[in-house]
Amino acid sequence: MPISGLVITFDPTSGDPDETISQLRCEPAIEVGVMDHQKCAIVVDTSSKAEDKRIYQWVQDLPGVASIQVAFVAFDDDSTCSSSTTDSAD
Repeated sequence: MPISGLVITFDPTSGDPDETISQLRCEPAIEVGVMDHQKCAIVVDTSSKAEDKRIYQWVQDLPGVASIQVAFVAFDDDSTCSSSTTDSAD
């Protein structure tokens, strides 16, 4: 499962990014974080690399989005995590 931390930069000539932020909040795979001036941090949690790519492109195409910077990407494997947690508890 890919988990991506992204920073969206809004185009200052596009006006107020509130409508775009509202659209981001309506997407279940996205958690909207801190907004600072013309930048907004989001976390994208999807079930596949293809879905992650689709969300990334969707965000890029939203009105007022000038660019997206990748802060981090992690690939979480549930079976590895639960197995390692069980092992450390023994």
